[in-house]
Amino acid sequence: MMKEKGKVLIVEDEATWRKLYQKVLEKEGYRVWTAGSLPVALDLLDRHFFHVAIVDIRLVDNQPGNQGGIEVVRRISQADEGTRAIIITAFGTIKMTRDAFKEYDVFEFMEKQTHDQARFCQVVEQAAEEARSQVMGRKVRGPGLRDLIRGFSPQEIQEALASGGLEEMDTLFRGLLYDLHPLLLDRQEARLIKREEKPAVVEACYWSRMSGQPILVRFGRRQDVEEEARACDEHPQEMRAKLKVRTSDHFGGIVYQVSDLSWERFAPDEEGAWQSAQSGV
Repeated sequence: MMKEKGKVLIVEDEATWRKLYQKVLEKEGYRVWTAGSLPVALDLLDRHFFHVAIVDIRLVDNQPGNQGGIEVVRRISQADEGTRAIIITAFGTIKMTRDAFKEYDVFEFMEKQTHDQARFCQVVEQAAEEARSQVMGRKVRGPGLRDLIRGFSPQEIQEALASGGLEEMDTLFRGLLYDLHPLLLDRQEARLIKREEKPAVVEACYWSRMSGQPILVRFGRRQDVEEEARACDEHPQEMRAKLKVRTSDHFGGIVYQVSDLSWERFAPDEEGAWQSAQSGV
């Protein structure tokens, strides 16, 4: 089975070109999403992180002044998450387009009418490789408990769990969410669930833009988490699917894919569209 090379967004209003790009890139081992309009493209960018975005600047061909693709490139540039944009432009307009997009740090410009499949695949591969490198570096410096748990300080969580140290707890939490960044924070605060005769459990929800789905994280003492993981294996739940378990000397955490959390709980508002997402890169 071919290893997945990355996530690619194709923003192109012409169905023929969308299907061509998609077919070629899926054959090369990429996961591909397509958008035929600006609203669809922006919604996909909210919900997903993409390594590469291939953007046709003119999204409505029969409107010469239409350049809706600019908004897509602007959004990518503002997010500054590592996504590499490749602009598809009309024949003979590369220099003009390149000059117009200097501020957006576009990876490459390509002419649609002189499409060269081998060159196209080469450019996408180079862009994806650069994006993966950027993302990897940012994840190493990524956010920890203080940034990702709303409602409680790390000290309050440590006291409630009555075990281990702050550094161990923070390191485990970072590792637990490492490959799921960027994250959108839940509008609701995390829960510190206190139980009779047992240490507390921390529960928090996020939208993982890397996986494009909501996740539930439960974090507590190692023994309790291991027991929960075994119980989940023995009695799977319809609304929760266990994605991963991670433990340290004193702590443990479980990440679940959940199907009963709506996008509206995480959707960024218009003004702070990328504020939460950027904290999770």
